Amino acid sequence: MESDDARAARVKELLVDCYKPTEAFISGLLDKIRGMQKLSTPQKK
Repeated sequence: MESDDARAARVKELLVDCYKPTEAFISGLLDKIRGMQKLSTPQKK
C-alpha cells in the first residue's frame, strides 16, 4: 500500500491546475481512505 504522503503527492499532481485551495480537500480525502481501509480489513472471529 502507498503511504499517506505518496497518496497526497499523487492527488496534488492530479489537481495541479485547480485554482482553489486543495490542502483541506486532500486531507479530508486521505481521512476517508483511511476509514475505508479500516472497514475493509477482515475481522477475526
